Amino acid sequence: MATPFTRIPWLLATGQGRSGTTVLTRALAEHPDVCSNRVESNVLKDILLAGYASSTMTSRVRQMVLARDEHDAAFRRFVTELLFPVSLWKGSGAPAALSTFSAMNAEAAEFAVAALQGIHFANIVRNGVEVVASRRVHRSLGEHTFEENCVAWAAAAEMVQWGHGRDDFTLIRHEELLDADSCREVMAQLLERAGLSNDDGPANYILQRRRNQTTYEEETGDEAGDLKCRANRWRHWTADERAMFRDLCTPTMELLGYVIPDEL
Repeated sequence: MATPFTRIPWLLATGQGRSGTTVLTRALAEHPDVCSNRVESNVLKDILLAGYASSTMTSRVRQMVLARDEHDAAFRRFVTELLFPVSLWKGSGAPAALSTFSAMNAEAAEFAVAALQGIHFANIVRNGVEVVASRRVHRSLGEHTFEENCVAWAAAAEMVQWGHGRDDFTLIRHEELLDADSCREVMAQLLERAGLSNDDGPANYILQRRRNQTTYEEETGDEAGDLKCRANRWRHWTADERAMFRDLCTPTMELLGYVIPDEL
């Protein structure tokens, strides 16, 4: 039986790993009208990119069996059934939005707008020093080289530039979530822009979980628990690592208004 969720709009959390994507995804799931799978759905980006190619490449457009509107409707049914089984929803009536997390790029986002009509992007960004520092000690992302983690964070610029000025795109800054008042204001604005009723659940979830578990051995206990100190991890990098970060990340740092620390 076809999913009853096909026509429900999406609220998609996106951003680079270690930017606050997990807490944002789970916070949105706390809204009583949101049906969330509460996980990172990397398969969504993969499928969106395939859909983008099939609908924009001349050779593939010629191979399209369905009319474009039928193609997009079939795509929407497929990804909705894949990521949001009806058993997920415990509320009464129908949810007001479907929500998950997937790290987007501009091409995937473009096709999402066409195929997942009514989608709203909640894109979270965080200071690149903090993100790269967190990635390098993460249990899986730490397997990447320092350079690869810099490149991954710098790619945040693409979605920020793509979403600038769009009504279906809300930019959230990680540092705004560390203060109770600004966190509540940011989440209220996001819910309003996404067409959802205001609710304290998402902000409360974030405010109760503001401690990141990644640690540097060089940090004191207080530093390790304070997200506002994470840019200080710069001082534990080598001179070569700092130089590499500058080379790869300066444009994105400037775009987002973050300051690269002075040399020690």
